[in-house]
Amino acid sequence: MLRLRRITSGATWIPQIDGLRFIAIIAVLLVHSFGEVSHQGLKPLALPSNAWWITRILQNGDRGVQLFFVISGYILARPFLRQHRLEGHKVKLSTYFLRRMTRLEPPYILSLLIYTAALCGVLHTPFHELLPHLLASMGYAHGLLYYTGSTINFVTWSLEIEIQFYILAPFLGNLYRVKHTALRRGILAALILFFCFVNSRGVPFAYYDLTPLYYMQYFLSGFLLTDLLEYPRHTSRQTWAWDLVSLVGWSAIFLLVHSRGTSACLPLLIIPVYLAAFYGKASNWFFRQPFVALTGGMCYSIYLMHMLIISASFRAIKYLRMPGNAATIATQMALLIAIAIAVSALYFVLIERPCMDPEWPRKLWRKLRRLEGKEIARSTAP
Repeated sequence: MLRLRRITSGATWIPQIDGLRFIAIIAVLLVHSFGEVSHQGLKPLALPSNAWWITRILQNGDRGVQLFFVISGYILARPFLRQHRLEGHKVKLSTYFLRRMTRLEPPYILSLLIYTAALCGVLHTPFHELLPHLLASMGYAHGLLYYTGSTINFVTWSLEIEIQFYILAPFLGNLYRVKHTALRRGILAALILFFCFVNSRGVPFAYYDLTPLYYMQYFLSGFLLTDLLEYPRHTSRQTWAWDLVSLVGWSAIFLLVHSRGTSACLPLLIIPVYLAAFYGKASNWFFRQPFVALTGGMCYSIYLMHMLIISASFRAIKYLRMPGNAATIATQMALLIAIAIAVSALYFVLIERPCMDPEWPRKLWRKLRRLEGKEIARSTAP
């Protein structure tokens, strides 16, 4: 089990955060497996009309991306809050950006190469047609250059948004310089409400939704959560009231109809349910469960690889039929999600987890030097 736990850059592992990642990645798996089963099988499948609420939950699984944005804001904000309010170490921007390069780029780039190989080998797409899109995706610039998601792996559009916010985060971290706690949190709340309002009204700029400004309320919600949870450090008493908040909030997040206003204002629901993960008795227990937290900790690998795995796996199971559409959909989706998690776990252990060690480039270099030394010694031996 320890081999499946993520390696954190800080001293502590926060299982609740990985538990929240679990909800986000399961939501993404649900919406994409449902889309595959419903539209790519032997014939279109649909759930009964009286199961409309299940259909809506499945279709709203794309909100898992916004859930990830809030978590990203929380994670990126922590070192800046520690620096400005908790007398922590100063954030060195060189280390900050190098950590991004060594931690996230190798799994990301390798996944793009795997997808490209699959497109060439299975779908027989000419490599010269894919190469410009591959290079744009590697540079997190596909949306900016082509105004659409990557043709290599379309879900990486959200990672392009995140890298842009990653660049903005050190600037936003200066908000923690405000010493007065109520004022600082008030500024963050006001900014969140401002972007909720602006983005709910619509901005008359082309491709505005491919910029971090369209999702700024989510990232700023993560900044506010960091302030609420980390400063001042205290252990709040867990209550059942927070579990009620969790139940109502999660239901609303996945049952509210799609609209520009709903999408823009979801942070107003996400903030309380994330707090409930720490302060609710049942919620805290659930999000700390090993399977939940460990699966959530592998979310990056799952997110990178799940579309390829689901598409490939469905070729084998689309002939599996059960009595009734609902049973067929449920069975096929369960198999697709289980396979996606299992294969992604292997990718996590072999590729992503080693890159979580900040020292891995230095360790790899030393290992290569030792191997080179042994090879030289062997070649010069009498």
